[in-house]
Amino acid sequence: MKCSICGKEFGEGINCQNCGVDRVTGLANYSGHGTSDNHGTNTSHYDSSYNSSPKTMVCYACEEIIPANSEYCPHCRKKLFETCPKCGNKFSSQYYNCNQCGTNLKQYLKEEKEREWKRTEEAIKVQLKEQHQREAQQIKNELTPSFTIIYAPLAIVLLLLLFNTNSLPDFVLIISPVLILIWCSIAMVVCTSIRNSRIEKWKQEHPNDPRSKYL
Repeated sequence: MKCSICGKEFGEGINCQNCGVDRVTGLANYSGHGTSDNHGTNTSHYDSSYNSSPKTMVCYACEEIIPANSEYCPHCRKKLFETCPKCGNKFSSQYYNCNQCGTNLKQYLKEEKEREWKRTEEAIKVQLKEQHQREAQQIKNELTPSFTIIYAPLAIVLLLLLFNTNSLPDFVLIISPVLILIWCSIAMVVCTSIRNSRIEKWKQEHPNDPRSKYL
């Protein structure tokens, strides 16, 4: 390939080995090996309008001439541009930092990944906490004694009062509500005590269970 500026062999580098012009300028109109006009001379020449509206560029990775609007090099498949995740600026992938805001792409992505992991970790912790609370409530319900010991005696007393209202002394009818309230209070204390003792026993049997702190 001949340089369109000096007319000599351009060479394999990014600049002409003779005049030093860049590869895009020197080979801007190059159309292939052995291309010539009707007189057998090379048609390559420097077009002054090329710099104002370039249609090609040089891949920084493989130094091949490629279309100017390339996102990837069609020769080496190198990704040529990156988009800054902070300001949205598009810059060459050969640089680590954005030329508009100075953001380091690798560092930013690493920090964003860490932030995303922390958010995911927090969400998992919240879900586990809610699940443990629900399961702890189920365990607590299972360990709570039946209220039959409360309602059965009350039902018997109420039936006796209902069917023997006329035959019972007045003082019995007066103190019956008080006795019922006392019985309910005692029964609730007994049930609570039984439930707490069962919960403590369950905790001892499951010392490492995360649900135990919600019981």
